[in-house]
Amino acid sequence: MRFFIALILLFICSVCDAQIKDTVLSVENYNSYIRQKARNLNFLEADKAVIQHHEELKSFFRKLSLLKTQNKGTVNIVHLGDSHIQAGYFSGIVRRGLQQYFGNAGRGLVFPYRLAKSNGPHDYVSFSSNQWKGYRNVNNPDTIATGLMGFVVTSNDTSVSVGISLRNNEGVNYTFNNVELYSGDLGSAQVSVTDSIGLISAKRDSFDSDKYVFPSQVTNLEMNVQNNSGAFKLYGMNLLNDSSGIVYHTIGVNGAECSHFLHQPLLPTQLKNLNTDLYILSFGTNEAFSKSFDVNVFIQTIDSTIQMLKKVSPNAEFLITSPAESCVRIRRGRYASNPKVLLIRNALKNYCDSKAIAFFDLYECVGGKGSMLKFARAHMTDARRIHFTRLGYEIQGLMLLDALMKNTEQ
Repeated sequence: MRFFIALILLFICSVCDAQIKDTVLSVENYNSYIRQKARNLNFLEADKAVIQHHEELKSFFRKLSLLKTQNKGTVNIVHLGDSHIQAGYFSGIVRRGLQQYFGNAGRGLVFPYRLAKSNGPHDYVSFSSNQWKGYRNVNNPDTIATGLMGFVVTSNDTSVSVGISLRNNEGVNYTFNNVELYSGDLGSAQVSVTDSIGLISAKRDSFDSDKYVFPSQVTNLEMNVQNNSGAFKLYGMNLLNDSSGIVYHTIGVNGAECSHFLHQPLLPTQLKNLNTDLYILSFGTNEAFSKSFDVNVFIQTIDSTIQMLKKVSPNAEFLITSPAESCVRIRRGRYASNPKVLLIRNALKNYCDSKAIAFFDLYECVGGKGSMLKFARAHMTDARRIHFTRLGYEIQGLMLLDALMKNTEQ
């Protein structure tokens, strides 16, 4: 009898824990859960979760204030980075927290990562019966242009179908009725967009537009293309609704350095459509593992990227985050702090100080030197001490959210 009772209790606990991991709780309750877990990490420096040079974001914060008081319009955020961003955990907490307070204007950019044989955010899935090749700006910078998501998938099939299905596991309603496709030159191709069941069809905004409008809110879509003019290319989709609020786009690529985004010819044109109010740049982890790393070249690349983005979005403001610590293996089973990460953090801080750019010191917020090994002892990292678990990322995201909210309240 005791054995069966123990089994029942174990089952109940596992179900509750699964619900927590799938984020079926409301945003507010889930954030409280993350805060509770963070309290057990006594090396965190929560008091350092501030935006340095926050006055350089006054236009952004003013727009947020108007959004809250007048409940009109949209504020667009684009978060660029590497694998820490592609996974969607770090940025997802920030997105959901801001949308809870200021309104949810849509899920924003999505990409069929599964078709590119890569990982993506957990709140949506992609599907297709076609054969695809995937490219990302890290591995194929000169072979094929990758566009605003840093990825592209291509298919030579004459009849192509791609689906996106949102999962209701974040405590946020991401139904949408507006879809913007980022695809290659379709020429004479015929494109139709329906919900995945095929009951509701979206109408094209105009003959030469890649925007489609559903008559009602949906949670998934299927795009069908009849194409006889060569390989079909898909760079991503933008899912929006008619509500006022925040759209938080995340653009992350596994293994990417800042330089991989800089010379992509399609990136400026496609980013222009997003009407970005705030760019958040989160780079440095992969640069810290480069054998040819030069800190001066890295800062020049960051500056060139910002100058490129300013041409795309003249009214946008910028926030740079330092990378969290990562480790290098010194021998089997033994790891030490990667000294280049602190070098990068210091260089980014000095650059932001000299250029009057907003800066969020994630490195110091999560404990500074030695913090990755402490996260590892708390079972919140991968085996190489480079990436974090979902909980580890979400604790970091909550600190960035807190820093942003401190200034919105002021």
